[in-house]
Formats: sequence, structure tokens, C-alpha cells
Amino acid sequence: MYHISKDKRAVQSSELIYKGLLECIKKKPFDQFTVSDLQKVSGVARTTFYRAFDNISDVLYWKCDTCFYEVLGSYHPKLFQGELDLARHYFDYWVNHSDILELLMQIGRQDIIYACHMKNADILQQRFGELPGINMKHGNYFIAIRTGFTISILTVWLKGGRKESADELVQIIEEQLSILTKSITKS
Repeated sequence: MYHISKDKRAVQSSELIYKGLLECIKKKPFDQFTVSDLQKVSGVARTTFYRAFDNISDVLYWKCDTCFYEVLGSYHPKLFQGELDLARHYFDYWVNHSDILELLMQIGRQDIIYACHMKNADILQQRFGELPGINMKHGNYFIAIRTGFTISILTVWLKGGRKESADELVQIIEEQLSILTKSITKS
């Protein structure tokens, strides 16, 4: 696990380590470079690395977790405007910050994406409280469904070459939800 203090130097060192990881992965597969390789490329001392991270995967977890905290924490309407407004904000963010997601997909670590999203999903519930019409007795399912849904959309979008804008992704979601709603009401 990572353990980075809020100290400015600790965050800067962690960013240098992450940038070093990006350089290392250009030269070797992720599972073939070492902390020593990372330390040499980043210019950060080995002791600094281990002060912040237990292993190289923790660097990825930290960066992904930081991004999910940022995107979910930066949604600030006075009142919850609805899931499609949140989706637009969410996809707008990832249009400009997709490098960590692409890297995690490249090395087969989508589990980190899911874990970081789940960890940070409660930010919205803390800010907006219970949502109208949502039985929060089963809130963990509510969050899990939305996490799987959004991560799946991000995955398809990334694999498809990031062609759609945030607005286009929201439009696709609206179309799919309309089709789903019609099929449910026919049943």
C-alpha cells in the first residue's frame, strides 16, 4: 500500500517516481523492471521510494486513487443534478487524464481501477446524502453497479481510441438507458 503524507515534498517525490515509472515502462514490460530501475530513472532515493510505497504496483494504485479522488471530489453543484450531469463531469475529467487508465489496462490491472473507484465513491454520498428514490439500505449495490457501469464505459472508450467526447458518451448512455427502460417495461 502507499503511505504518502500531505507534505509537498512527499507528493513531489511521488510524482517523480510515477514519471520514472512511465519512462521505465517504455523500455521494459511492467513486470520486468525493478525498484532500482525506477529509482535510477526518477532520481529519487531508494529510501524515499520505500517511505512512500511498498512496491511498484503501489505507485499505480496511488496515481489512480488520486485521480478518482480528484474527479469525484471536484463535482460541486449546489444540489445533485442527476447522474447524467455527474457522468458528463466524470467523462470530461477522463478525456484529459486517461494516461493512468490506459497504463493500467495495458498491464492488465483493471482491478486497481475498480478498487480506486469503489474507495472514492462515498465522496458523493457524503456530500449529497441520500439520493431521492434510492433505497440506501442496499447502497453498496448502488455504488457497485455504477462503478462497474462507468468503468466498462471507460474501458470501451479507451479501447476504441478515445474518439467520443464526454457529451457524446453521455448521449450514448442516454440512448442505452432508453432502450433498457423500454425492454423492462415490455416485460
